Amino acid sequence: MNEIRLDIDGDAITWTREGEELDPAEGMAILFGRFELVARVRGLHCPGTEVLTYRAPTRRAARRLEALPAKMWLRVDDTLWMSHDGQHLLLSPTTTLHTENLLRAT
Repeated sequence: MNEIRLDIDGDAITWTREGEELDPAEGMAILFGRFELVARVRGLHCPGTEVLTYRAPTRRAARRLEALPAKMWLRVDDTLWMSHDGQHLLLSPTTTLHTENLLRAT
């Protein structure tokens, strides 16, 4: 599998592989699909009302976060934002349906 490229324009992420744009859900699944949900907290200063906190399964997987600016919310798609604190992936869904779907996937 070839590398996924993340391009950030303002607060939006574009996901590409082999020059083709990827669906954001596919890009997230490839890069962060094995991350484990460790906390669900009420959100403050985030796009949604909650923040889902995920831990990487390995140190190698945690290095994927380095491709993104820390402590900055980036728009994955219309209903999901992401950030990280250097160690954890932080997701802030903006709809109840998206939150429920992420929680069901764990």
